[in-house]
Amino acid sequence: MQFRLVRYVTVTSLAFFLLAALAMVYFYRQVALTNMLHLQEAANVNVTRVFANTLWTARFVPFLAESDGLSSPELKNNSQIQEIHRTVLDLMRGGTTYKVKVYDRRGRTVYSSELAQIGEDKSGNSGFQGAMAGQTRTELVHKEKFSAFEQVVENRDLIQSYIPQYNGREIAGVFEVYSDVTPFLGEIAATEKKLVAGAAVAFGALYLALFLIVRRAEGIIVGQNRERDQAQQQLAQSEKMASLGQLVAGVAHQLNTPIAFSLSNVALAIASLNRMALPLRVAAHLAENVRRHPGVDSVRLNLNRSRGLITAVDCDDAEAALAARMLGDVQNGLEQMRELVENLRDFTRLDRAKVVGTDLNRALRTVIYIAKSAIPGRIQMVEDFTELPLLECNPSQLNQVFLNLINNAAQAIPYEGHIRVRSRVEGREIRVDVIDSGGGIPQDVMPHIFDTYFTTKAAGVGTGLGLPIARDIVRNHGGELRVTATSSLGTTFTVTLPLTSGGEPPPASRP
Repeated sequence: MQFRLVRYVTVTSLAFFLLAALAMVYFYRQVALTNMLHLQEAANVNVTRVFANTLWTARFVPFLAESDGLSSPELKNNSQIQEIHRTVLDLMRGGTTYKVKVYDRRGRTVYSSELAQIGEDKSGNSGFQGAMAGQTRTELVHKEKFSAFEQVVENRDLIQSYIPQYNGREIAGVFEVYSDVTPFLGEIAATEKKLVAGAAVAFGALYLALFLIVRRAEGIIVGQNRERDQAQQQLAQSEKMASLGQLVAGVAHQLNTPIAFSLSNVALAIASLNRMALPLRVAAHLAENVRRHPGVDSVRLNLNRSRGLITAVDCDDAEAALAARMLGDVQNGLEQMRELVENLRDFTRLDRAKVVGTDLNRALRTVIYIAKSAIPGRIQMVEDFTELPLLECNPSQLNQVFLNLINNAAQAIPYEGHIRVRSRVEGREIRVDVIDSGGGIPQDVMPHIFDTYFTTKAAGVGTGLGLPIARDIVRNHGGELRVTATSSLGTTFTVTLPLTSGGEPPPASRP
């Protein structure tokens, strides 16, 4: 199946761009929120410093010492609370600080701008505990409703900071400050929208450019694949023509013998017929005389007129038998040529569909018959077939594979030998072995036998295309071409071809 470059690259790049845009927006928000927290924490620390400079020493330090022994109700009703509260309101009026709290070392709220919270115990609060450990703790919180300096606000985002306060080197208390950052978060959200829009435009343009580049690249790849396929077809045709060249030479030799003796016999038969022409004329003349005298037992013959013709007759009764025998030999020669033509037609399969149900044994017999015309007579061809089911295949292509394997086997046998062609059914596969009694394949050559243009044959004899093309043809049929070679037992090429759903293996039988 062809790899769809545009489809996969554009889908993956689109997913990547979306993830990149989301990641960019996410990181922007995290950086923006972190920066905002740091800035607001610094602002809250500054607010705390204002409180400390204005109220801590003068108001809160004495108040903390006095409130240490007071109960929560007594703390709320303390006269100093109202004075402190008025001072805090004056300091915070017009700012973004919504609430201020002061805790003593035990976590009790000794002051809150929301007076109802005075006396509450916050000793278990993590922010208070962090401040008592000497750390400023800040977090972003969202409040649906929030009491801010005696008024109630809704749907606000606040920065909440716990800031330790020192008396010398000792922590004397903790300030809790709430600042409104809702406008800042709105600006961050607006910037996010602009960032998303900008990213969409930038990534969209990049995606479009990538799409055009990939589509162009796919067009080039498709064109290269088409050229490669055409080159492979040309290579296959070149190899086939090389095989056909050898085949034609063998067929020409095989046809030459019956043609030669047929021509000679026809010439001799014509000469015999020419010699029988005069006797036939004399016999015809006598027959005419007999027909003229029906019912007469004897007929007078004028020898003066016929003597020359009769004495010129020089033919015996063996002449006709000889002519008949020679024409019979011509008939046998024509029968040999007809058989050769039929096998050539079966070999090429030019008059059949590309993929048909094929009796592979019959195809192998045809290939062997054709191969015999091109291989030396000292090499014996041995057929070792078992019953096979029909195989859906391109018979012309497989014929080319088996002819190539048989020709290679013949070229590997320098002296007398044999080539065994064996067919079997193994499970859901048909197996064909071409086994030769040659000298095998050297170990240093074996890894390269399927390489294109690799050949050990002399220049002009081998093209180095036969085995690579044969393997491609077999693989295109869903099969495999393997080789087993030893230096003493020759070489075995094995072709395995899968049976289709319609082809059922026959019962097991012996050859």
